Amino acid sequence: MSSSIFPSTGYHVSFNGYLDDIFPDFPHQNPLLFSSGSDNSTQKTNGSSSGSDDCGTNQWAVNMIDERRRKRMISNRESAKRSRVRKQKHLENLKNQVTRYTMGNEELKNRLRFVNHNGQLVKRENDRLRSASLMLQETLSNLHQLLLVEDLHYPLL
Repeated sequence: MSSSIFPSTGYHVSFNGYLDDIFPDFPHQNPLLFSSGSDNSTQKTNGSSSGSDDCGTNQWAVNMIDERRRKRMISNRESAKRSRVRKQKHLENLKNQVTRYTMGNEELKNRLRFVNHNGQLVKRENDRLRSASLMLQETLSNLHQLLLVEDLHYPLL
């Protein structure tokens, strides 16, 4: 239990184990009282001034620092592990995307080959039809000339 007296107000405040809940590893010491002197120094109520309490406090501080460092290391390891898992998932997603794009690219290549092949077939058919059209136009022209010549030789009666 911690308590203190505030000399400027004269109020006595008791924490009734409150700090014990917050700092369970903190070594218990005798409560500190503020002196009413001008230097505002503290004195222990039991009057002892041995360094053992200071050593206990220092050890507690070192333990707290070590505990924080240990927790931070654990937190960093967990964070690094989560980061590696995220990186692995991202890499797998990229690999899947490459596979999908490769398959899509092959499909587009196949379609392009099909269109090119059919385009060549249509071009050949178009060339054949043009040639046939020219031949038919020539035949028609010849027939027309024949009819004109016959009309000249045999006018209509």
